[in-house]
Amino acid sequence: MRSTDTTRPPAASLGRTPRRRTPGPAGLLLLATPLLAAGCLLGACSGRVTPTRPAAPAPQTRATPSPAGTGTAGPAKRRHLVAQAVVPEITWFATPDTDAPRGQLANPNREGVPLVFAVEERRARWLLVQLPVRPNGSRGWLRAEDTRVTETPYDLQVDRSTHRLTVLRDGAVIARLPVGIGTGGTPTPSGRFYLTELLRPADPSGPWGPYAFGLSGFSDVITQFNGANGIIGLHGTNRPDLVGTDASHGCIRLRNADIEKLAGILPIGTPISIRG
Repeated sequence: MRSTDTTRPPAASLGRTPRRRTPGPAGLLLLATPLLAAGCLLGACSGRVTPTRPAAPAPQTRATPSPAGTGTAGPAKRRHLVAQAVVPEITWFATPDTDAPRGQLANPNREGVPLVFAVEERRARWLLVQLPVRPNGSRGWLRAEDTRVTETPYDLQVDRSTHRLTVLRDGAVIARLPVGIGTGGTPTPSGRFYLTELLRPADPSGPWGPYAFGLSGFSDVITQFNGANGIIGLHGTNRPDLVGTDASHGCIRLRNADIEKLAGILPIGTPISIRG
């Protein structure tokens, strides 16, 4: 059943719009953001686009230590660990310190995107991570030496019942944005995921708008679409009138002005929870 919630607050200011970035200081993780055939990658969405050249890299953010000698503690920071693969193939295990692998992923993936993982637990030589594979919620242990670990201060929360995306930085809300979600027949899945890649469709006025993030989650209904595996996306739209309703195949739709601002600030690996 289609939601009757049609309230659409004005877009919050998230900072500057995306621009080409130069490499940052040592320690910043720079991730490629290819302009890919998003219609093939975001398999739970509709339409097609054609490949084009890579976009600018998006830097990963590291935590900044509190100044020494201030005498007072600052507000608690909620940073999330992100692991980027640094080997040609990532192997994951059911438990640490085992010789029996559970699976492998090529790095970069078939679209040429570097692999990243949201880290849930860190041990001396091992990382427990979310895996961008079916079924949703899959987790596994990676060897820490096969990755480079950084941090992101951002967190995304989608409430399907109110059609709202909340953007947090260090635990503080910086924006609440209206979104469109999946229909009753092709619902947006619930759970905790993360942003796996940033794409710029060749046609910014097309069904994905100017930018599309891929998520680590998959549609619970669509397993094959445009040759892909039903990957869920967070993207713009050429139907802003449907933002705030149940209208997609499972992807999360934003107004183009909002996705442009998010593309300018969100590192790959940022967690996103979907509920309601």
